[in-house]
Amino acid sequence: MNFLKKNYTLRRYSEPKYVQGYSSIPYEDLTLPMDIQTLEDTIKTEEDGRKSIQKLKVFCDYEILAEDEHKKQKADRVWFQGKWFECLSSRLSENTPLRHWTATFVQCLDAEDGPKQEGE
Repeated sequence: MNFLKKNYTLRRYSEPKYVQGYSSIPYEDLTLPMDIQTLEDTIKTEEDGRKSIQKLKVFCDYEILAEDEHKKQKADRVWFQGKWFECLSSRLSENTPLRHWTATFVQCLDAEDGPKQEGE
């Protein structure tokens, strides 16, 4: 059901690859229709001060992956309002005919680059 959804970039990570003792985690940027709702801001106190961290609730017709340590799967990220947010939890909701994934995301504090824009 797409009437409340807009297209957003979802970054999906693959299994880590090891080359000459170094690891890298390949990823793919997908454009998917999602309904993203802002939740709350929390405050994180660190040595260099306090930071406000935003949380999101996301509804999507496609599977969203949270981190899976056993599979060595890094959590999906979504690009929203110029920032990356990492998936904390995800579940399939099948209790209505509008089968969908419901996920919670938290703002990432690392400085990973945003998705490439067309033409770059």
